[in-house]
Amino acid sequence: MLSKEAEKFLTEFRLEMMAHGKQDEAIDDMEAELEDHLIQAEQDGKSVKDVTGGSVKEYIKNISGEMPVVNNIKRYITLFIVYLAGILTVPSLISGDFDWTLSNILYYAAIIILGPLLIYYGFKYVLVNFASFKSEKVELKGTILIFVFSFLYMGLLVGSLLLVRNYPLVTFFEPSSRFNITIGFILLAILVIGSLIMKQWFYALLAFGLAAPEIIAQIFADGGPQSENYIIISSIVLLVFATLLFVGMYLKNRKDAQKNN
Repeated sequence: MLSKEAEKFLTEFRLEMMAHGKQDEAIDDMEAELEDHLIQAEQDGKSVKDVTGGSVKEYIKNISGEMPVVNNIKRYITLFIVYLAGILTVPSLISGDFDWTLSNILYYAAIIILGPLLIYYGFKYVLVNFASFKSEKVELKGTILIFVFSFLYMGLLVGSLLLVRNYPLVTFFEPSSRFNITIGFILLAILVIGSLIMKQWFYALLAFGLAAPEIIAQIFADGGPQSENYIIISSIVLLVFATLLFVGMYLKNRKDAQKNN
């Protein structure tokens, strides 16, 4: 039976190796070997630090040469960032309400660059301290922290967006709604077609689903993006899409679980 300190080290070890782009099979083998060492060390009265040096990053540096790296990991990260930028900007462009200002561009740049880092380190903290990969369970404290973190993160996004709209800093140009909509549809086509070419149907569906509320509202709403009809229609469509997405994911996970059993 491993100590809490050893389990924490193993969890952080797995997360760091995944972040470094190591192959899953290699991670499993190395983790199992490390676990055996830790069990034996604790039985002999030694600490985790005696076996690993106490630092996950230092330990990984010592053994990283033994483990193959997943090919093209940097390319996939770059593609993900581009995709993230697309799904964030396309709905605003299609609504015709996208502002070409310095503060708006900085806002989206911060989401694209800092957002993944905040999410990674936030969830890493919860997984290392309040979760177990073996049992696939998260402690109650971890669940509460995830909820609090998600709430604060969404609050930060909304609050920042309000600041951006009130303080544009510099307006580069003010294109017509038709121009924004055209650019939006072009980017949406690139995202969907690119995702399908890479056989990532989920990401293609997600990109189209997030843009669908604006497309449908543009067709059926009487006024522009600020009108009551437009907001109601787009909100209903987004809610329906989100519901269908979550139900679909739940049914797929349930089907996969039944296959594994």
